[in-house]
Amino acid sequence: MAVDPRPNQDLAPRSLRLRDGRQLTYVEYGSPDGPPVLYCHGFPSSHREALLLEPAASRIGVRLISIDRPGYGSSDYQPGRTIPDWADDCQVLLDALGLNRVGVVGVSGGGPFALACAAQLPDRLSACTLVCALGPVYLAEVLAAMAWPARTALQLVRKLPAASGLVYGQHSARVLARWPATIERIRDAAAPRIDQELLAEPRVRGLMNRNIRDALANGARGARQDIQLYTQPWGLPLDDIRVPIEAWHGDLDGSVPVAHGRWYAKHLPSCSAQILPGEGHFSLPLRHSETILKHLLDRLRANDRQRANNGN
Repeated sequence: MAVDPRPNQDLAPRSLRLRDGRQLTYVEYGSPDGPPVLYCHGFPSSHREALLLEPAASRIGVRLISIDRPGYGSSDYQPGRTIPDWADDCQVLLDALGLNRVGVVGVSGGGPFALACAAQLPDRLSACTLVCALGPVYLAEVLAAMAWPARTALQLVRKLPAASGLVYGQHSARVLARWPATIERIRDAAAPRIDQELLAEPRVRGLMNRNIRDALANGARGARQDIQLYTQPWGLPLDDIRVPIEAWHGDLDGSVPVAHGRWYAKHLPSCSAQILPGEGHFSLPLRHSETILKHLLDRLRANDRQRANNGN
């Protein structure tokens, strides 16, 4: 499949004032009149990441609503945030936009936050899609599948949360935001050849670097908070989520091992897995975004038809 990361629109974020006074920022990509889908970005990342899926969203008519999590981009930091809290922010946004039922996509480190929506907002979600999603690494069996550098870092943060500041401290955040090529070297270290080739394309590399600048423009408190949250119990009833879930994963993924996608398919009662041979962490969403979104649309429509037939 051809890679087409060129956006039809690269818009400035909009902002929403939440009940506690925080600002939440988001951007809508794709088709403004299409079925709405919330996009939960990866780690560390921002709303701009959804531009990788924007061409496919425009072609097939999806309204892709990409939100900066607290502490990323221009979304205000939320002290004491938990993973389930993300669903509360999303619900306020849905109410503000007048949206009753939506789908949700969680990519990489955004996977746990998409699951928070599935667990906390079952009456607002018709379907959930996980793309190369990070598994519950607070569980020994899931953490063990990670490559040793990531596994060691996560273990350290779990035992000593302040250790997250070693990488995502105030000074390092400024460095990464100003010279995002530093992140390129980190990405390439774990990437299979197919990912390295795609990440070397100027358009993709430029978009990813702008994405990092956006994510860390106002510091790295969101990133520090996320990595701490990943390593502790998530507070989600994973074995009781009934929203239909599809987990997509490449078997060559060097960032989040395919074992995580298989774990979700085995342990979430409503989850099925799509394991794509020969695909990595970045090639999967870049090369298969249209197929992934079409599958999500099919499940959205099927679920909504079923609810209508049941009188809900």
